[in-house]
Amino acid sequence: MYFRKFIIAISFVTLTCSSFAQLYKLDSLKSVIDTAKGQEKVKTLNRLAWRYAFNQFDSALKYVEWSLKLSREYNYDSLGLEGLNIKGILYDIQGETDSAEFYFLKTYHLSIEKEIFTYERFSINNLGMMYWRRGDFNQALEFFFKALKYSDKFNKQAFKSVVLSNIGLIYQEMKQFGKAFEYHKKAINLRKELDLVDELPTSYNNLGICYKNLQNIDSAIICYNLAADYAKISSNKSQESTAYSNLGVLYFEKGDYLVAKNYLLEALEIDKSEQKAVMVNHLNLSGVYFALKEYQQGIKQGLIAKELLERDKNFGLGLNTYKFLALNYAATGNNELSLKYHARWEELSDSTFSEANARAISKLEVEYETEKKEKELLKERADNERLAKEKALAEIRVYNRNKWIVGISGLSLIVILSALALGQRKRRKMQAEKDAAIIEEREKGIKAVFDAQEEERQRIAKDLHDGVGQQISAVKIHLQGFKKETAAKFPDGNSEIDNIVEMISETGNDIRNISHQMMPRALTELGLVAALEDMLEKSFKYHNIEYSFENHGLENRLPDHVEIGLYRIAQELINNILKHAGASKVDVQLMKTKSHCILIVQDDGKGLGDKDKSDGIGMMNISNRLRTLKGELNMESDTGAGTTATIRVALT
Repeated sequence: MYFRKFIIAISFVTLTCSSFAQLYKLDSLKSVIDTAKGQEKVKTLNRLAWRYAFNQFDSALKYVEWSLKLSREYNYDSLGLEGLNIKGILYDIQGETDSAEFYFLKTYHLSIEKEIFTYERFSINNLGMMYWRRGDFNQALEFFFKALKYSDKFNKQAFKSVVLSNIGLIYQEMKQFGKAFEYHKKAINLRKELDLVDELPTSYNNLGICYKNLQNIDSAIICYNLAADYAKISSNKSQESTAYSNLGVLYFEKGDYLVAKNYLLEALEIDKSEQKAVMVNHLNLSGVYFALKEYQQGIKQGLIAKELLERDKNFGLGLNTYKFLALNYAATGNNELSLKYHARWEELSDSTFSEANARAISKLEVEYETEKKEKELLKERADNERLAKEKALAEIRVYNRNKWIVGISGLSLIVILSALALGQRKRRKMQAEKDAAIIEEREKGIKAVFDAQEEERQRIAKDLHDGVGQQISAVKIHLQGFKKETAAKFPDGNSEIDNIVEMISETGNDIRNISHQMMPRALTELGLVAALEDMLEKSFKYHNIEYSFENHGLENRLPDHVEIGLYRIAQELINNILKHAGASKVDVQLMKTKSHCILIVQDDGKGLGDKDKSDGIGMMNISNRLRTLKGELNMESDTGAGTTATIRVALT
């Protein structure tokens, strides 16, 4: 029997927003905005953004953008970092991990630059939490160990206890329970020392899980009971329920089914607020009732777990719901439903039963069917002792024949379903391979077109600069020489010659500008950052538009095709802003992470309609370039609220 354990982690939210612990009414906060000034107004905007973070993303983003604008305008460095941190959390809540990573890293770098160490450690912890949720445990541990150093450096012991607990939880997920035990124990000792009673239930539940996996069952039981006791003291029903649920699982695995049942029922009685926990408790009860041979109760609990599971769609967490339903139905003789739920379990676990497994299930069904029939036969014999021995033997023969018919029929059905499933899988795989080959050829074609375009741009730029440009320069020099030679003879013609020289100079400048636009020298010689700076300066030089450009992690050059592609995409986006957006401010941000390069272009213009987001040659060119770069584009825009384009390109 397999039970999924819950690992309950403390969210980064409680760390980054401790200043918002007091509850604020939305109406009172909104009223403060109209009268507040300076730092108080920025603080209020951050509080409003936080209040809307979990249910109204657009409103939260609007308030934090307003806060950041004021912070930049009046140099409120600390409040600006708070706003950036909140913005990262907003994107993390939405599952946009690239944007979240960008703002957390930005908070981290700026906090170091401005020596505001509170947000340095907060951003480090948030990055650790984000990589943890991605499943990148090594990267998460790297940031959490950095957070430990900062907690020691600035003597932030409560924060340190949280980081120790998070490290222990990551080692749990990595199945390194010895190391996990070490960090959970340190967290418990520190929390006791600081009298952080509210945090102890979680720590003792996690320590119990470590003891259990280290085969120290008695110590695990002690830890779970301590977790329940501390949860009662701090009125933490969730952790109290978790402790009883853990005890139920432990006693089930020991074979003490009645004790396991009582603990699981107690866990359900205490807290029904967390749907996943409730689902798992019903699932585990289904297995316990199966072991107690109370099959109808097992079916009842399994159906409740199934309803919650399918509502949440988290099949990995409660997959065994279908397995226990199949076993309980098989034990009651309902082979049709047993096979149905067994097939569903098989489908979701992405595997098919082997012939040996099919025989084992068939044998299990027959054994439970036999046990039921034998009980009926014994009762019948007790009530009918006068029946002849021959009649009893005849009944047994009929029963055995029916038993084999049922077993063979069930086995045949499972074999047929397995063969159909394998065939379907094979067809899907072949189609996927065919589609992938078509897409690959299409992408090669698009890449070849862009490569050819860039080569032609380079050739034309070189011809313009080295050929036509040089010829025009030569004409200008000869004309100036001619002017000197004829100055004495034709004094009245000098002004006309000067006009011609000026026209030739302007033509030469235009040719050089066209040459540089087709293939900027800054891009080929200095790299993407210098090329973007040059392009932005020239693009906005004669427009009443304020712009800013920030970059992080671009100390080394990117591959040529990535630099050219990102430059052309940025060029297309800036041209669209100049032509259509009606913007007064443009922010461009470029960042390199471990595996991606991210470009964000944001304006405060009139925004895009739904049609503008996908139509047009410009957007088609951007999409095609991103396809060759294996990149992604995300456009966020509302009418009158500006546009944010986020480009994410893989570097590996």
